Amino acid sequence: SLGKSHHSGGWFHPMHIYLVDFQVLSRKGRAPFAWERGPKDVVYVGEGEKVEVAMKFGPHRGRYMVQCHNLPYEDHSMMFQFRVGLGEDDPDEHDPLQAAPCELDTDPE
Repeated sequence: SLGKSHHSGGWFHPMHIYLVDFQVLSRKGRAPFAWERGPKDVVYVGEGEKVEVAMKFGPHRGRYMVQCHNLPYEDHSMMFQFRVGLGEDDPDEHDPLQAAPCELDTDPE
């Protein structure tokens, strides 16, 4: 598992981590709310809040995505990727740009 802190920077952020569930460990240094104690894939981070989460990555090594679900961010595809278990130059069989590249569909049906 991995612990990670996220600071809001003056905005609220509904943060979504793709392909992995996590547990909210604390909010502002205190125990999470009762409804936050189960597995999550989105956590609300309010203005000025610090939220600590724990997650276990797997089964694959490679790229994972994080996105804030604020509409202006979604509208501009504001996301970031991070790699787990692979070095920067290691091949990644799960790289979405390489695993399923776009192909021209010439089938008229």
